[in-house]
Amino acid sequence: ELRYTDVRQFGTMHLFQPGEDLLLKPLNKLGQEPLDASFTLERFKEIVAGRSTKIKPLLLNQEYVVGIGNIYVDESLHRAGIHPEETAKLLSDEQLGRLHSAIVATLTDAVNAGGSSVKSYVNGQGESGSYQQQHLIYGRKDQPCSTCGTLIEKSVVGGRGTHICPTCQPLSVYVNKN
Repeated sequence: ELRYTDVRQFGTMHLFQPGEDLLLKPLNKLGQEPLDASFTLERFKEIVAGRSTKIKPLLLNQEYVVGIGNIYVDESLHRAGIHPEETAKLLSDEQLGRLHSAIVATLTDAVNAGGSSVKSYVNGQGESGSYQQQHLIYGRKDQPCSTCGTLIEKSVVGGRGTHICPTCQPLSVYVNKN
């Protein structure tokens, strides 16, 4: 018996012959796995290089990096001190280094906590995750930032609800918000 529950309706299901899964759409379009040893800082810089999009939508695009959903993008960007509207190709090597480390740390912490059960998420055994108890930024609109005390703001970036601390994640003067 196979059961599939997707309350938010983001998922799809596909049936493949053994060994064909990574050769056919949509899996052949998937990007880098961030918890794999091959996700080095150099590889991350290659992914970001020359991309004129904002960093948040780039990180959400599964064709570049897989497995980083909206919650974990917000958390990673906050840990790295990077505003989600920064232009990807304008990030410095130092910023990319911080972001790379933040992505790996955020996802590792989330996996170890069983994920974030913000709405309806449960794992295959029906258990809720507990990472939402460790969120630094996501879902904390109008609450003080745990780093600096500034109230957390929520906006929309790339069509997704986005949480930022305006003090810890200042927007660069090089970003055109139009």
